[in-house]
Amino acid sequence: MSSAKRALTPEDVLGFKNVEDAQISPDGTQVAFVIGDSFKVDTKWPKSTIWLVATAGGEPQQLTTGPRTDSLPRWSPDGSQLAFLSDRLAEGQRQVFVIARDGGEALALTNIAGAIPTPRGLNALQWSPDGRTLAFLMEDPETQEERVKRAAKDDAIAFEQHPKFVRVLVIDVDTKSIRCVSPDNLQIWEFGWHPNSREIAAVVSDQPYEWAWYTNRIVRFGLGELAQTVWQSQRQVALPVWSPEGNQIAFISSNWSDRGCVAGDVWTIDSRGGEARNITAGIVASLGWLQWSSTGQELLAIGHDRGGTGLHRINVATGERSRVWWQQAAVAEAHWPRFSAWLDGTLAVVLEDADHPRDVWLLRERSGAFEGKQLTHLHPQAAEFEIGESSVLHWQGAGGCGMQGLLIKPVGFQPGPRYPLVMWVHGGPTGVSASRYYAAFGWNQLLAAAGYAVFLPNYRGSVGMGLEFAESNIGDMGGKDFEDMLLGIDRLIKLGVADPQRLAIAGWSYGGFTAAWAVSQTDRFKAAVMGAGISHWLSFHGKSSLADWDAIHYATSPYELAGRFQKFSPLSYHENLSTPTLILHGAEDQDVPVEQSYLFFRALKDKGVPTELIVYPREDHAIKERPHLLDMSKRVLAWFRQYL
Repeated sequence: MSSAKRALTPEDVLGFKNVEDAQISPDGTQVAFVIGDSFKVDTKWPKSTIWLVATAGGEPQQLTTGPRTDSLPRWSPDGSQLAFLSDRLAEGQRQVFVIARDGGEALALTNIAGAIPTPRGLNALQWSPDGRTLAFLMEDPETQEERVKRAAKDDAIAFEQHPKFVRVLVIDVDTKSIRCVSPDNLQIWEFGWHPNSREIAAVVSDQPYEWAWYTNRIVRFGLGELAQTVWQSQRQVALPVWSPEGNQIAFISSNWSDRGCVAGDVWTIDSRGGEARNITAGIVASLGWLQWSSTGQELLAIGHDRGGTGLHRINVATGERSRVWWQQAAVAEAHWPRFSAWLDGTLAVVLEDADHPRDVWLLRERSGAFEGKQLTHLHPQAAEFEIGESSVLHWQGAGGCGMQGLLIKPVGFQPGPRYPLVMWVHGGPTGVSASRYYAAFGWNQLLAAAGYAVFLPNYRGSVGMGLEFAESNIGDMGGKDFEDMLLGIDRLIKLGVADPQRLAIAGWSYGGFTAAWAVSQTDRFKAAVMGAGISHWLSFHGKSSLADWDAIHYATSPYELAGRFQKFSPLSYHENLSTPTLILHGAEDQDVPVEQSYLFFRALKDKGVPTELIVYPREDHAIKERPHLLDMSKRVLAWFRQYL
């Protein structure tokens, strides 16, 4: 290790800021973006503020100074001001604010009671194209009767009997008058303005529960009018975007496992309805964000692309496409690529790669291709740390299918000796282990600092290799995708990197399921970490907020005797358990209920297998409190130190 650098610690990981949501101004001279903590201490969400940086260069300037969470900066069409969401008035209650682009006092436009959700798609707050109004999402608030009953502790839970819909509200910027414009009894997951500022396209369901998103559809409606269905298929849809003339809608579609984590093919449809057309059929990439050209003849789309991030220009009429930028990097917004565009061909993005943490960049078009320009340098401390070298690994998966993943070598790696290997399995399964700066989150670079090689497989079912690949483990989760992972380990053993006697597995969500599945199927692993994983699919179906997803992704009834739900449940093979397993879970997890971890812990305990179950109070599917994040990292390192 270089004397000028030092080993990464769990505290160092939390010292990196979360940078996201780069929004270029209409005149192309400024980029607004968000800098926030990657954890929370005493607030509902991690603290964050909004900053500006000039596209010509220079030091970024802080625009907002809220005490808690300022987010979703959105430029007015004339570029004179920014709208944003903030809970500065009352913790946990977001309101809509505006602030002049040159700063000053922020003005609250709303004083409402009710949750303003901010899905990963980040389109929960939008200016109308004419600049007169702002639309935002809001969940039905608690009624007066409900408040009285709750205060009196007359609060029996009538499960799924009193739905709370998310609706589209519109506020007049001048008068501050607010009205609901979406139809009754319609759950709005995301929306987009028509160019005429009088209509909206939206992704909707008939029920406001998370499981209902998996059978969603696209509708259009005039403000305050009934909805007309534009498109519904067996796949989920996302990001409806009107063409400049309003005669077409483009959207993304595939089968997905998490709302907001969407990447697939680009489709277009007549805005009055009809048959949708896949204009990227066969593309070996998974696109997740798009924008029309000013003429409406082309679309620009970005997404996960064969281990990196690619930007594609698509001719809407012919489907002809060209990749105009690609980098072994991640354009990252909570794992999902997106951009904001200026009509001269300049894009603002947040970019990171294996060696560089997140910063704001411009992608500028030059002679039909795009070139990058870095605008910020927000993490000078990165130069202090010795991190493991990352490289791309290719191997043949089950049936000879081509696979791709990442290898992070241990710090101080030397060819010749074999190293203990931890396989980190990403969630989803329609997720990806992208080329990211893993020193800024998670455990991977901490493991590398502790002397472990880390393998991140993008198994079948992952995004980045096209629609067919992303859907190729439907009906078989835990089957060939798990074979793919084991064959990747075999490749690393053959290359002389991994010690076959010192293998471990870890993962979160679907990765946590895979860890549990692995130790029920093989004794190759000497240690395991199961994070928020599934151990019994039928009970998961009964309690999870994602209840429709598992039936879709296993393509069967959960109640089929001796069916896939039983076949792929780790608990069905409890007699095989012998691997020391650390189990981590949030107590309030609605996606993967914590009961799944209790079940698996008890099975391990009853078998006499070394195990620990650590449950974090107040936490949901993503652990966010700073002491809990530190505790988790230290426990994982200690577990592998003891058993690997």
